[in-house]
Amino acid sequence: MDAYEFTDKLFPRASLEEIDYACDLEKVLAGEVKYLRHLVDRNLEQARLEKDAVICELHARLSDKDAQIAHLAEENQFLRESLSLFVG
Repeated sequence: MDAYEFTDKLFPRASLEEIDYACDLEKVLAGEVKYLRHLVDRNLEQARLEKDAVICELHARLSDKDAQIAHLAEENQFLRESLSLFVG
């Protein structure tokens, strides 16, 4: 089957103008799909980066809290030793 027979079977009553219009419309829609996929990918990447930033911030806070806990444990140990000298 050659291209003209295929076109005649696919669009038996369609004019060349209608076929050209359909092809142009398909190109426009394909362009819109590519653009929308790009937007979705960009939004997903932005969401991932925001999540990564939040996770990094939480890790930094946890490290800070761990340092504070270690400092308070040392302070507590020092105070217990000092108190035992006075009491004991």
